[in-house]
Amino acid sequence: MSLHLSHPAGTALCGLLPHPPVAIPEVGREQSGRCRATTQACRHFAERLVESRPRRVVLVSPHAPRHADAFGLSCGPRLQGDLGEFYASAVEVDLPTDEELAEVVERAADREGVPCWRFSGAALDHGSVVPLSFLVRAGWSGPTLVTSLPWSPGPERLTAFGRALARAARELVGPTALVASGDMSHRVLPGAPAGFHPRAAAFDERVREFVAAGALDDLPRLDPRWRDQVAEDVVESAAVVIAALPPQRCGTRVLS
Repeated sequence: MSLHLSHPAGTALCGLLPHPPVAIPEVGREQSGRCRATTQACRHFAERLVESRPRRVVLVSPHAPRHADAFGLSCGPRLQGDLGEFYASAVEVDLPTDEELAEVVERAADREGVPCWRFSGAALDHGSVVPLSFLVRAGWSGPTLVTSLPWSPGPERLTAFGRALARAARELVGPTALVASGDMSHRVLPGAPAGFHPRAAAFDERVREFVAAGALDDLPRLDPRWRDQVAEDVVESAAVVIAALPPQRCGTRVLS
């Protein structure tokens, strides 16, 4: 599922991109037809993002290295990773890290009362590589920052970190694009690796309804018990991006 959110103050384009490796044709191979709509939506969003000419991109990944209490900020000169573990090593990402943005976000997060830590050295996780690979193929090559979540951050801290991203975007010259990486339920189908849950499809539909209606602030309020039951990893990363948006938004659109 992809969505596009845009507003004039500080950001170029914001959205939610999924990260199943099967959405990449080199990984999906003969199964690619089953998720063609998702793949096409990701390509469309990536093209729109590049066309919006952001100065930088921030990606929030639920699979990037986590700290018990702090939000993570990528560091080091380059962000690099591929999908070799999914037998598609040719699908790779190699982007410059936005060190300036990381420093500004760190200061803004401190003012919001949320700690940050720096991570480097490890290859990018698939929650980063999959969405970023769509951006790279659409022509993105600019400064990029990957951020990670604490374990069990809670809605208040997610909101505070989102405000920090918004504050940092306003302090820097040029627009910032924000991308939440997240999959919906992992238990929709019988035989799914995570198991099946009868309320999983309803969860995905509820998220879609919120986005279609522009009721984004309702998404982080979804019942945590329901979220656990269906094994989702979309709410926390989306909550950060939603919190970075101002009350006045230019609209939302469900692409797939």
